[in-house]
Amino acid sequence: MEEEEEDEDEALPKSALEIRRQARLEREKRRAAEEGAGRKRPPPKPRAVKADKEFGKWAKASGGLGLKMMKAMGYKGGGLGKHAHGIVNPVKSKLRPQQMGLGYGGYKEKANMTQAELDDTEGNEEKKPRAAQKPKKRPGTNWRATGKKKPAKRVYKTVDELKEEAEKRNAPELVIDMRGPHVRVTSLDKVADLNDGTEQIHGDGWTPTGSANTLPELKWNMDALVEHTESDVHKTLQAITNRENTLKALRNQRRVIADRVEKQKKAAESLELIITLVDAARDKAASINLQEEGCLAQGGVYADTFEMLRERHSEEFQLYGLPRVAFALGAESLKKALRGWRPLAPSASKPTTLELTAMLKRWRVVLEGDEGTGALYQELLEETVMSKLAIALSSCDVRQFAKPITLLEQLRPALPPPVYRHVLLEYVSPRLRSELANWRPTRDPVPVHTWVHPWLDVLPARALGDLFTQIRTKLSDALRAWQPLDGSALVLIEPWRGVWERRDMWDFLSRSILPKLRHLCSRGVHVNPQREDPTPFRAVVRWHKVVPLHALVSMLLTDFFPKWIQALVSWLRSPATEGKFEQILRWNKGWSGQIPDALKAHPLVEAQMRRGLDLMNAAIQNEPLDPILQSMAKAFPAQQEALRREAQRYGEGATAAPAANAGAAAKKKRRPLLGGDLSVKEVLEKLAGKMGLEFMPNLKKGMRDGCEVYTFGRCNIYIKGQTLFVHVPAKGGGGAWKPFAIEDLLQMAK
Repeated sequence: MEEEEEDEDEALPKSALEIRRQARLEREKRRAAEEGAGRKRPPPKPRAVKADKEFGKWAKASGGLGLKMMKAMGYKGGGLGKHAHGIVNPVKSKLRPQQMGLGYGGYKEKANMTQAELDDTEGNEEKKPRAAQKPKKRPGTNWRATGKKKPAKRVYKTVDELKEEAEKRNAPELVIDMRGPHVRVTSLDKVADLNDGTEQIHGDGWTPTGSANTLPELKWNMDALVEHTESDVHKTLQAITNRENTLKALRNQRRVIADRVEKQKKAAESLELIITLVDAARDKAASINLQEEGCLAQGGVYADTFEMLRERHSEEFQLYGLPRVAFALGAESLKKALRGWRPLAPSASKPTTLELTAMLKRWRVVLEGDEGTGALYQELLEETVMSKLAIALSSCDVRQFAKPITLLEQLRPALPPPVYRHVLLEYVSPRLRSELANWRPTRDPVPVHTWVHPWLDVLPARALGDLFTQIRTKLSDALRAWQPLDGSALVLIEPWRGVWERRDMWDFLSRSILPKLRHLCSRGVHVNPQREDPTPFRAVVRWHKVVPLHALVSMLLTDFFPKWIQALVSWLRSPATEGKFEQILRWNKGWSGQIPDALKAHPLVEAQMRRGLDLMNAAIQNEPLDPILQSMAKAFPAQQEALRREAQRYGEGATAAPAANAGAAAKKKRRPLLGGDLSVKEVLEKLAGKMGLEFMPNLKKGMRDGCEVYTFGRCNIYIKGQTLFVHVPAKGGGGAWKPFAIEDLLQMAK
């Protein structure tokens, strides 16, 4: 019954638990009263043990401080404890034998006490009632008992017992009322009034009554039971919901596992099919006769199989690593087919370049899909084609350009862009540079453009820039001894018009061509109606297709038209003869015919020719010629400024100095440090030896703009034609290459 009551207690609310606990306590008290109330054990008797005579002898020197402390705590002599039932003599220390456990062999820990005494002490130990007073504090001392207070023990009493105790004390007694929904602290008289039938209204609205069968308490208990039952119902519903959710999750998991099993089953079937197809392809390839069906027949069988697998089983193709299997089989078949293959020497027993390209395109789709940018296909090319292609292109005759260019154009669809660019930069471009290094412009009967121009559409811009720099350097060295009357230079340079960058062409012409043309125009062209030789003039103006027009017009305005106007004026002022003006007119037409149409259409050239006609018309009408000459002199600076602006528009700098500043420019011109026709490199070698400076190639810097970099003293330099470039370091690191004069280089090198 008690177990059932405890189970019920756990299910009820707190207030109901308190009520049931109080009732149970009352029942226990009544049961104990019926069985007999006088069975309480008496307090233990004081212990009758003789005190040791030597006890406390050691404390005489200190005045018995310990005894004083014990007396202050209520000790009156005899045994220890509240009822003097403890030991009298102190515990004596006794050496226990080595490795002996506690209590082994009847060993006694307490001195002078038998086992019976110990049992009696343990059996008679019982606490006194609460009414026992604390030991009084000794007057005149500051000592007080220390220690933690024991928690008060709760005692449950009936109303009748409390009344009896209150009558004895004649004082109101506080009681704990546990009859309502909440535990309340009240006084005994109020409880008595309630038992007499008087109702008391509490603050929460509950009104207890004196009757045991009243309805409010029963209603409250029923509400508590209903609330508890509703809680159980909610818990049951929640449990049912949880079970349904668990069942639903298990069903979903079962469906997922079933789908996974089905997928794995299909994957296993696909894998078995793939293995069967690959084995069949290997058997079919092994049975092929290469001599009858061709060298690429085995590769075709493998390509057909893997193309089909990639198209129909694309996921499994990547999942099971079939590209690597295809690579191994394809590389093996292509190596057999290309054994002894020479790209530039086709053979009937070997595949042609077009056949090889078609096969490589198929393998490109198999290994890399439609993009063809992965590393696996490039690895296939490295193992099969690239080594033979490198040998063929690195040793070919680039002057016989038809075969290598055709080979590259046919292979290009099968080569990824990075691989094709690598072939051009690493195999073709070095071969062209090597051939240009052996080219001699003055001795080679074949012009360089005839075998370099076909490569322009093949090579990338980076490789072409290096080749063009090398060609310009070779031509500049060859044009040092060139004379403008020789037309071979024009044959070599004219094909490069439109191929080289305009700025590069202008630098080359201004350094190697224009100075000699200007010298020929100023000193070699003579205008004399009696003895005329137009050959030097034709040698100058035939460069109009290569040299920018503003440069040639500047030469004519500065060095030719002044001579031509002077000769015309002298002839017009000479004594009149028969047919004089007809002769002047034919002479004017002859010079006009020597000027190309492109030059003649230039506004400044057209203005000069028109001024000549104005002079002839003025002479025929006997008008003075000086006003026309003066207007021409005044227009000359404006014409030069127009030419300068035209040159700047193309980024080609000034072309000629005005006549008024020609003398000043000549005075400012620096004199060479060393005489003779020495090159810049030879001049630097002599200066380095004279000044004790280091002048040698800088292997760390290598090449710069197609020219070798040298160390000159503390500077790095390179020589491009007749121009000296010096590396000027910056403060934060790096620097720039700038053109320098030799005098400035010497100051910097020191």
